[in-house]
Amino acid sequence: MPSKVVVAFVVLAVAAQAFCCCSILGPEPPYTVDPSDEALERLQERMREIEAEDDGSFRIIITEEEMTSLAVEMLEDMDDPPPLSQPQVLFRNDRVETYATIHASDATDVQGMLAFTVDIQDGEVVVTVEEIDLGPLPIPESLTEMVTETLNEALDEWILSNKSDYVITDIRIGDKKATIFGQVLDKQ
Repeated sequence: MPSKVVVAFVVLAVAAQAFCCCSILGPEPPYTVDPSDEALERLQERMREIEAEDDGSFRIIITEEEMTSLAVEMLEDMDDPPPLSQPQVLFRNDRVETYATIHASDATDVQGMLAFTVDIQDGEVVVTVEEIDLGPLPIPESLTEMVTETLNEALDEWILSNKSDYVITDIRIGDKKATIFGQVLDKQ
């Protein structure tokens, strides 16, 4: 998550702490997903060895454990990581729910949740943020829109920098898994 979004979360959390003089707990994931090196290796292996059907189509299933493990690795690999820890990525309610602890200050940690849908529109992967939850803080619509825009820009940049031999044609979020459908491009 880009730093300017995290800064907005932190400012809101610190302001709420100052005004209510109470502990901000925030949303907790309904269950825990433990990241593991093995889960990350399984996902990376499947991504390297995409097997297409005769018509060039393929399907990849990603579990919550695999996605959470990838999120943990991505945070660890960042040169300037956002003040987040303990990410949890859940696939539920037809959307992706990402929970994390946000380190608002040395003395204040806030639990946060970002929920979004992922669709294919005009051949492009599009993220739509549906909910941002930082406990007692009301989240303005403008922040939700800014996060949606930032996530889509980051996704576009990642897709462009990781050009591949396939396109994603559909993404379905199910109970504890995401299924990605795609088509291998002809190399002519």
